[in-house]
Amino acid sequence: HSNTNPKPLSIGIESIKLHCCSCSTAPAQLMTMGLFACTPLYPSLVVDLRVLELVKTLFVRIAPNTTAWTEALETFLDSRGYELKIKNSLRRRFSNAYHWYCVLIIQNNDHLSSLVDHVR
Repeated sequence: HSNTNPKPLSIGIESIKLHCCSCSTAPAQLMTMGLFACTPLYPSLVVDLRVLELVKTLFVRIAPNTTAWTEALETFLDSRGYELKIKNSLRRRFSNAYHWYCVLIIQNNDHLSSLVDHVR
């Protein structure tokens, strides 16, 4: 779908501090910012929802390969001065975020379909 006021995509790494409680979890706060966490508690990586959608769209057209994707992303970030300290750390965390993003999309589509069926 199109967005009349798309948020500018910033390239890089930044740190986000959240104040969490049972009524305002980290994943919920991050989702309101357009970000998806790699874990529900103490996420060490968040990914822009638009990037996850891009990867999902790409992986429909080619064989899914998060290792190649994250190695390319590491190279891209490294060439811009963002050196990641731990190799394979991005791959593991990005793969986790991507997996749960896809699960969320599937569950959301199933829920919407059941609502439409119920209305009919």
